[in-house]
Amino acid sequence: MPPSSVSEAIVMCTRNRPAELRRTLSSIEACCPSADRLLVVVDASDGAERMRTRSLVERFAPCPSVHWPYAPPPSSARQRNAALDRLPRSVEVVHFIDDDVTVHPGYFEALASKLRTAPDVGGVGGCIQEPERPSSSPYRARLRRLFGLAHPVPGRVLRSGVATTAQSPSPDAASSVRETEWLSSCASSYCRTLLDRHRFDSALTGYAMLEDLDLSYRIHQDARLVVVPTARLTHRRSARNRFDAERYSHALTVHRRWFVEKHFGDAQARRAYWWSQVGRLLALLASSNPHRTAALQGLLRGLRTVLRRDHPLLRS
Repeated sequence: MPPSSVSEAIVMCTRNRPAELRRTLSSIEACCPSADRLLVVVDASDGAERMRTRSLVERFAPCPSVHWPYAPPPSSARQRNAALDRLPRSVEVVHFIDDDVTVHPGYFEALASKLRTAPDVGGVGGCIQEPERPSSSPYRARLRRLFGLAHPVPGRVLRSGVATTAQSPSPDAASSVRETEWLSSCASSYCRTLLDRHRFDSALTGYAMLEDLDLSYRIHQDARLVVVPTARLTHRRSARNRFDAERYSHALTVHRRWFVEKHFGDAQARRAYWWSQVGRLLALLASSNPHRTAALQGLLRGLRTVLRRDHPLLRS
């Protein structure tokens, strides 16, 4: 049983990634032991992998920890909701992180402090360091903005269903808090009272793409969301249990449509969505990426799915 007096909780969902989880737990152990912070791992792993994961969590000593098996079909959205349902009532701040991150010193302390000292702030995020990606040319950036696939302002949620990140490290603003309209569940923390009113959408199964965008954008309607640049973690992006290029492109096409209908639902948003898909199609046709063909097939299949509304998210 978890202790009944902790004021913070770290919630992680996992599935068949004990090696990645071990590295994540080691980073937490190295920087932030605390008896007032509960670690919760909601585990949808199979057989032997579940036993390995349970052993890792039970042997984790820097803070109180619990391993909660999740028996239904895997869903990161439902797994996080299951954790929220079982947290002690004493928990005031909930930290969501992924099982393949490296937490930097001071991460949880910086986010919890912001939530406790700024009453109008309901959610905070840290800066996410990721492997370097090729920079886009100015011409390509302008085209992406033209098609509603990008915006010059970080942290914006567009009516096309696209969101611009505010959580990448920014050397020119190392210490200033940034406003944002959404937060990644890879590195986000919320006031418990808001999570009593807002939950991850249980209609999202498996990988549950855009679950974090959906939740945080709803919370943004109730309270400010900000990014604290001094709170940092590295997202290692495990290749295990991730979609290939075709499945990812198909899911992105469908889930963005679902998000647009759920949060906007007007003719302008529908036009913005379809215009952005034209932009994606043109970008893939011009791309030299080795996975271009698979991504293109996924996009075209996704567009057929949207037109036929042949997906559970689009049938309501």
